[in-house]
Amino acid sequence: MAALQVGHTRIIDLHEREARIFPRDELFDSRGQSLLLPETRDLSAVDLREVVSGVELRALGLIGYLPLTTGIALNLRPKFPLKNLWGMLAVADETYDRVLPVLRSYETENVSAPHQLLARAFCHYLREILTGGVARGYYQESYRGHFRPKVNFGRTVANHLSRGDDVSVASDAFAFSANLYANGLIKSACVAFMRVMPRNDRWQNERRLLMGALNALHSVTPARMQFGDHALTTSLPIWVRDAYLGALTTYAVLLGFTKVGFSYEAQGSKMPSFLFSLDSIFESFVRNTFRIALREREIAVLDGNISRHQHPLFLDNKRFPIKPDLIFRKSNRVLGIGEIKYKSRIEETDRYQVISHVVALRAPVGVWISPALNNDAGMEYIGSIATGAKFYHYRLNIAGDLTSTGAAMVSEIASLLEIKN
Repeated sequence: MAALQVGHTRIIDLHEREARIFPRDELFDSRGQSLLLPETRDLSAVDLREVVSGVELRALGLIGYLPLTTGIALNLRPKFPLKNLWGMLAVADETYDRVLPVLRSYETENVSAPHQLLARAFCHYLREILTGGVARGYYQESYRGHFRPKVNFGRTVANHLSRGDDVSVASDAFAFSANLYANGLIKSACVAFMRVMPRNDRWQNERRLLMGALNALHSVTPARMQFGDHALTTSLPIWVRDAYLGALTTYAVLLGFTKVGFSYEAQGSKMPSFLFSLDSIFESFVRNTFRIALREREIAVLDGNISRHQHPLFLDNKRFPIKPDLIFRKSNRVLGIGEIKYKSRIEETDRYQVISHVVALRAPVGVWISPALNNDAGMEYIGSIATGAKFYHYRLNIAGDLTSTGAAMVSEIASLLEIKN
């Protein structure tokens, strides 16, 4: 846990669910009113508790760069390696819609950032560009025809006068329009990000934004970005310069010219601050890992939190539908259910939850899946009940190589479901 002073903001490093004690006057004013920013309070990202030595602040499962007050920001980090966060996001169904209206610097790291995160960041800057107006300026263009100022006498003699044409000239005229090189890069970026955006309702506003930008740039010639081209924004008007720089930097990350990691770095690449819920990311990552691996075996991995996959708990009424995180089903037969918990210890309520799901669905197997950061990863047999159903607890190692540990998880749990390779 460390603190870094950047400008007037003190940046404090905290791990997920880590607690830190603050002097009371840093979080409350003299009248007892909270100094926390309204956006932070609305996120319910931290929990405050009065202690003898001040106020104990505990992060509640979100990770990212979180402004706490006007002078304090939290850099919330996961306990597992940050490169594995990008790996989880690449598999998980993350929408990247938890974004704060504040810029932060991302470290330079040799990893590939998720494309959808970059798409959200690009749209953040693109919205600023369209709000302030697309940049326009003077640019030089070669011209052949009737007289225009800035005649190039050498080309005029060689191409026209020497061939008996006394009327036409060759000139290097200047035009004033939006057909600038930077706008050509923005147009190419819009097309590139349009290709990586999901085609669903959650991304509808962003797709409309890109279409609006393409319409505004309809007369602009697309340009192919080269390494370092984002630095050319220094020639643009000052009121749109930062927005163009941010958009083109994000495009450079998409093309692989710049690599970014999740950690904070004062001199890194600036993009909007994204916050992630590790509970939802871990759940989605595990579910999609099973879906990808079991698809060829014709095993459906369903999400019980979706209403069409839910089943009543009782036989004679539908008052309490059950919502397993994982339902393994082949044809109409339920092979097993799973519950994903992003916490180290399975509590009593978690055990009763899975038991009730197994009984209601008449499943032969129930599995708890939770993360592990050490050598405790692997399968543990918990016990069986009167129906014959057996229960297991699998700890997935998220500190190592996710590809190999995910494959090991699928292999061991598939053997419990009696799935033949």
